Amino acid sequence: MKCVLCVIVGVVAMAGVAGASEVLPAVDLTGFQPLRAGLEDSDIPLQAVGYSNLSARRFYITGLWGPSFANINVPDRTSRNTSATIFTAGIAGGISLERERGRLRLEVEGLGRDYYSASVDAVPGIREVIVNNWSVTGNIWRDFMFTERLGCYGGGGIGGGGYRLGAASATSTTYGDLLGAFAWQAGGGLIFEVDDQITLDVSYRYYSLGAIKSRPNTLATEFSASQVLFALRVFEPFRALRR
Repeated sequence: MKCVLCVIVGVVAMAGVAGASEVLPAVDLTGFQPLRAGLEDSDIPLQAVGYSNLSARRFYITGLWGPSFANINVPDRTSRNTSATIFTAGIAGGISLERERGRLRLEVEGLGRDYYSASVDAVPGIREVIVNNWSVTGNIWRDFMFTERLGCYGGGGIGGGGYRLGAASATSTTYGDLLGAFAWQAGGGLIFEVDDQITLDVSYRYYSLGAIKSRPNTLATEFSASQVLFALRVFEPFRALRR
């Protein structure tokens, strides 16, 4: 009985294979041979294809803050030059263009500076004061990366700035008009990339503002500052809103 069952099962299996061969056409694999031979004989190296989630152009916003070692120079009366340390803060926004081993950044930056007050040695009892100290510049920075996270950058910018100059005594303070002049800055800094969206940096920048004469009968003054600024830069800050 077992032999009969084995024979029946074998016949049914052979019939099924034969039926399948009649329904499905045979696959011709000979066509793959020239392709394989061509790949083996070709001198063109095979390259791995990678994927990067960084686009070539990205928008960013930067917050800046730090001390400024500022000076007021009076070209005609150097004995009236003064200096003071003031706080500086502001914001910048721009476009980052990816480059080899770094990026090129084009931005607009606005900074405000704290209350300036310094004694005038040539005029005892009088302090030189400045309020409404502002600047807006268009900057170009070039980033160079040493590693995937560490790098440096340099560059500068031009624009305008201004302030209101005053003289303070023990009893009163008198301010001139709020005026502006041509401004420029140059400097560089160090970069630390936390991830592909957040970057920290610290920089030194020399900022200079052209001569300002508050009133026709007053002396022209020139403002300059050596600025140490800490920055938090966020690339594509509205990325989450697009998801």
